[in-house]
Amino acid sequence: MSLRNSFKQTLLNALARLPDGVQRAMFAPQVRRICIRLPLLRAVYSGCLRRHPIDLQYGTDTSGLVDELGIQPDGCRVDQLNPYMGSQPTIIRRALDTLGDIRGYTFVDIGCGKGRPLIVASEYPFAEVRGYDISPDLVATANANAAAIARRFPARPPIRAVIADAENLALPAGKIVLFMFNPFGDELMATLLRNLEAGLASGEIEHLFIVYDIPVCGALFDASTALRRWFATTFPYDPDELGFGPEVADSVVIWQSVRGARPDAFAARNGRITTKDRFTAVIE
Repeated sequence: MSLRNSFKQTLLNALARLPDGVQRAMFAPQVRRICIRLPLLRAVYSGCLRRHPIDLQYGTDTSGLVDELGIQPDGCRVDQLNPYMGSQPTIIRRALDTLGDIRGYTFVDIGCGKGRPLIVASEYPFAEVRGYDISPDLVATANANAAAIARRFPARPPIRAVIADAENLALPAGKIVLFMFNPFGDELMATLLRNLEAGLASGEIEHLFIVYDIPVCGALFDASTALRRWFATTFPYDPDELGFGPEVADSVVIWQSVRGARPDAFAARNGRITTKDRFTAVIE
């Protein structure tokens, strides 16, 4: 199994290095219809292997697809992990725009991977931008990207990624905006939620927003008495992002903590989450 995964990742990495013109040709409808049926090429049509426009803009490296064994080579809890792929900047921005004044908040990305949401979050006046991931390689890439952004935009809030396990995560105190792009399954998510609830109960976390892109485990947060819905909708990709992700839109649900809660601002917040599989959740 590991040999097959290794071969697959090598092939995908090679395809990702093809010139952009060749990759665009691969997305022509008549070519895509044929190639998407081939198991080893199916991942190509997630769009994640193409160099994303944000990387062309900033000279960063947030593109690509890293499977579960690439994230955790020893196979520990690999059944709970989801592959790395970058979320779309448009989705992140539209979600963050619902929050209002976030000055004094720390942005936290759980399962930050190469750090694309960290780059987008640095556009906002957060006190700090932090990423947590279990993969040392992905964290190293995220910090290299952070350094590139800091050189180009020295006035932006500092970005830092650290190696961490969701089971024993040490989150910052104060006010937090916690972002997730479907990083893992129910077991690890339940552990994360217990830690968040404990932080809120102790007062260490003063107020919390949870921004969950593709909320596959959203039922856990709906069931928590420490949280309540803030917003829920399906955001379309920006036209420039089409073909650089697996879909054309993402469902996003946002919760806030009861502790320090802001007055409800949106009627669109109570849509039902329907989970089709571990990679797909829609708002109905």
